[in-house]
Amino acid sequence: MQVLWWLVPPLAATVAAMLWAGWVGRERDDARREDADAALARMAQALSRPQVRGGSALTQAPTEPTHGVAVRREARRPTSAEASPR
Repeated sequence: MQVLWWLVPPLAATVAAMLWAGWVGRERDDARREDADAALARMAQALSRPQVRGGSALTQAPTEPTHGVAVRREARRPTSAEASPR
């Protein structure tokens, strides 16, 4: 039974995390929430600004869609003239 005492700290941490997540995600009073119209206006203003990274405006998305598959170029085999030493 003493060997199982090592389970207590992870279980206690799990229970504490569950209680914390329940407390943070609880329903809140509408009086404490921000005005939805004001928040929407701030978000629209932030999205309308041009995004800048590294001192220049971001470029458009690449014209070729990326599918997550890397394709290697075919290796060019040297011709007999290129392969022979001079």
